[in-house]
Amino acid sequence: MLTGLLEGYVVLDLADLRGQFAGKLLADLGAEVIKIEPPEGDPVRRMGPFRNDEEGPDESLRFGFLNAGKSSVVLDLDAPDGREAFLRLVESADVVLESFDPGTLERRGLGRDVLSQRNPGLVVTSVTSFGQEGPYREYLAPHLVAFAMSGLMYVAGNPVEAPTCAPETQGFYYACVHAAYGTLLALWEREQRGHGELVDVSVQETLATQEHLLRIFGSTGRNVERHGSQHPFAAPANVFPASDGFVFLFASRVHWPKLLEVWDGHPEKYDDPQWEPDSVRRQHVEAVNADVAAFTSRFAKEELAHLMQSKGVPCLPVNAPSEFARDKQVEARGMVQQVANGGAGGEGQVGFPVLVDEQRVAARPAPRLGEHTAELLRRSQIESLVTDGGR
Repeated sequence: MLTGLLEGYVVLDLADLRGQFAGKLLADLGAEVIKIEPPEGDPVRRMGPFRNDEEGPDESLRFGFLNAGKSSVVLDLDAPDGREAFLRLVESADVVLESFDPGTLERRGLGRDVLSQRNPGLVVTSVTSFGQEGPYREYLAPHLVAFAMSGLMYVAGNPVEAPTCAPETQGFYYACVHAAYGTLLALWEREQRGHGELVDVSVQETLATQEHLLRIFGSTGRNVERHGSQHPFAAPANVFPASDGFVFLFASRVHWPKLLEVWDGHPEKYDDPQWEPDSVRRQHVEAVNADVAAFTSRFAKEELAHLMQSKGVPCLPVNAPSEFARDKQVEARGMVQQVANGGAGGEGQVGFPVLVDEQRVAARPAPRLGEHTAELLRRSQIESLVTDGGR
């Protein structure tokens, strides 16, 4: 069963927005992920949007997504009793996941050396903007700063305008995928050697590996430039208007003759074989795109996508999130799931994007603040250390 791949492993999740998605991935793989929260709750609980537009520690939709399937334990790590309770939990854990600025846990007396003394087999996974070492280790860097310094923002956006940012916090999510992957490798390594490792993940570095930008620079000495939504080598290959939204249409040399078959009333000049090479059409991209846009705008995006796909031309709608959720492909694979209204973040959850033996992990709700404190501390026989734990 997919849900049991990490069954029996325990992860203590101290991460903020930078690292919480890594814990969610590990929980989806079957690990018991315990979200350690301060008495006032994790700061992400106070981040919108909120269910029914009502602010509250259990109403954040962002928290509900990032912490689905986890347990919640309230511990004050600034208090001696809270730190000792956490260290007791460490003794029987497999992983500590954290995303504090470098040095924060050390100042609290919870650095890796202390944790390893309590549990030599413990894997510590750290997600920070620039990593644990180097001159930028203490720089303040939200997602956009790391995105900018990775080189990825430089190539994002319209070529005649300033670089643009990626939506939401994609850099954190991408780093968390690497953090989960690194954690799995460290757990495997522990099985071979018997001791835990430090998994040090830099958001900047993971974003820099997302594309081939540095490889091209290393080989040619040139930077890749911005092209907006336009493909750098093919045309038409861009976002085009439809009567009810937009589609992305891609036509390389292979697809160009097929596009002309579908494109009734296309300019006769395009029938000339001289237009077949990608380089020629890309050289005249503005004129080609304008002609194609006049054609695509006559159709609804679903109609156009079906027409193009039936002739072997890559073309699909630009979906709004609501359209993705209702998409028949998404519905057929059970990607969007409903969960009982018993936890934070509402009922709808996006499922784990991997199927194993045709099975997908069942979505679960996020925990209410402190929901599992008494249970887990009692199970660990350390409840007496904390007087204000459970709720």
